[in-house]
Amino acid sequence: NLTWLDLSSNQLTGEIPSEIGSLTNLISLHLNNNQLTGEIPSEIGNLTNLSWWFNLSHNQLTGDVPLEFANLTNLSSLTISNNYLTGLPEDFGNFTNLFFLDLGYNLLFYHLQ
Repeated sequence: NLTWLDLSSNQLTGEIPSEIGSLTNLISLHLNNNQLTGEIPSEIGNLTNLSWWFNLSHNQLTGDVPLEFANLTNLSSLTISNNYLTGLPEDFGNFTNLFFLDLGYNLLFYHLQ
């Protein structure tokens, strides 16, 4: 029944566990300002009730944003800045309720070349 999870600024290390996808009632998720590494797990796409804020900024996440982000159509705010992300899925722009998007300070320009 958890709807709001804020683990920001806790010096968390390692990868985001795939089990995060089982928290399907979340409307807001904050994992920012930690030392999380690896790729964003595709199970994030199970969090279809995320409608307020999703923040993964200021970590050390790598790779492409998973295709399953397309399932997060209810998001109003997404912050994945200050990581080492290299690509976005083609249908990344399908967020109909999004009013805030921060992709800054990643490596996305390498993917566009």
